[in-house]
Amino acid sequence: MTTMRIILLILISSFIVKNSEAQNDQYIGTWLGHLKGPLTNLRIALHISEKEGVLLTKLDSPDQFSFGNAANKTTLDQEGIHIDFPLMGAKYVGQMSNDSLVGTFYQNGTETPLNLGRFEGEILPPARPQTPKAPFNYSSKDVVIKTKDDKVKLAGTLTIPKGKGPFPAAILVSGSGPQDRDEYLMGHRPFHVIADYLTRNGIAVLRYDDRGVGKSTGVFATATSFDFADDAEAAHSFLKKQSKIDKTKVGIIGHSEGGLIAPIVASRKSDVGFIILLAGPSVSGRDIIIDQQELIMLASGEDSLEVQKTKQSSIQVMDFIAENHTKENLVDLLATKIEELNKELNAEIPKAYSPKSYARQVAFSFGSAWMKTFILTNPQDYLTKTNCPILALYGEKDLQVSVRANEEQMRKVLDGKEKSEVVVFKNLNHLFQHADLGIPSEYQAIEETIYVDVLQKMTSWIKDLMTK
Repeated sequence: MTTMRIILLILISSFIVKNSEAQNDQYIGTWLGHLKGPLTNLRIALHISEKEGVLLTKLDSPDQFSFGNAANKTTLDQEGIHIDFPLMGAKYVGQMSNDSLVGTFYQNGTETPLNLGRFEGEILPPARPQTPKAPFNYSSKDVVIKTKDDKVKLAGTLTIPKGKGPFPAAILVSGSGPQDRDEYLMGHRPFHVIADYLTRNGIAVLRYDDRGVGKSTGVFATATSFDFADDAEAAHSFLKKQSKIDKTKVGIIGHSEGGLIAPIVASRKSDVGFIILLAGPSVSGRDIIIDQQELIMLASGEDSLEVQKTKQSSIQVMDFIAENHTKENLVDLLATKIEELNKELNAEIPKAYSPKSYARQVAFSFGSAWMKTFILTNPQDYLTKTNCPILALYGEKDLQVSVRANEEQMRKVLDGKEKSEVVVFKNLNHLFQHADLGIPSEYQAIEETIYVDVLQKMTSWIKDLMTK
């Protein structure tokens, strides 16, 4: 190779390296945008850096209190920048346009536009001013609760007012999905807020991690509402044995699905002192799901015709499950049914799926033991057998356990039950926050964790019971 050719190759190589570095440079920095969908409106930040010529990316979702999620790979080509997050089942593809990134965020078969602009400064999560902070004027200790299943031990926190006692007490039972003892959601800790408020006002509180969550043992994924009721029953028995607790005044406070579990336990145990239902259902899971889906779609601006098509499809799916729930091949049968319905309704299928694979994924989620049980269970079967006082609280803008579907039926069930009542709070959502629309995507943006009047109502109602 001649000297001239060597020099020429060095010059070309140098140009390629410099051009690549320049291309990398335009992407380096922090980028911030909003991921908006029917049920989401989240800030997303990408932190892009370079090390030894390799691009590195970390993703923050501050509204979900999630920071520093490292990308597996960040590459550039003619289409722009590609960032892969396999652990999240996600990727981002964007192009530079006037010093902005214009692109699409892909996750679990969905595609959502995500445009990002350069950002300088600290990216902070939303404030949570109600989260309790020390010092506390009560005692707090970690406990372990044994259940009738040797594989399930519940780890929890017991808070007890200062003084001799004995004190009235309550167990907190969480809503659907794996929840820790604080019922943590997007920075909110509603059960910690409730426990702190009640205990400061003379009421002991036991809250615990769901089975298989946090420090609790057992398996969450295969459990049903009745398994969770067994856990709550064990927690109630445990709390009654604690010193400083008034054994005749131990109740249960359940949120959402916890509002189904509380009456299941109270219908079994005559020694439950009271139950409080926070957005507790009074109709079957079948009706809850259909109502919830329709309300959220309408509030999110979906076309009314599409909403009705979806509703009719959901009704057919729910009824199919009810008719076939005992069959071992339910998931297979349901997948075929859903694929037929999607074809009949010309339903839009996420691009990442074939009609068959998408139908099977939906069928698998609806065919789980928990979902089958929830769909078929009617809370009234247990509310009518519950003899203790019941306080049922609802949010006017709750779209998950709505007033329109549940208030009237709850009032009928509680009619004539001594010391029981139903209260609807205006402008509150499923978490008992003040809300505009009530859709789940608002939860993370609202600083309020739970409206103080709800806390005051629970406290005064329990105290009134204790003095009568």
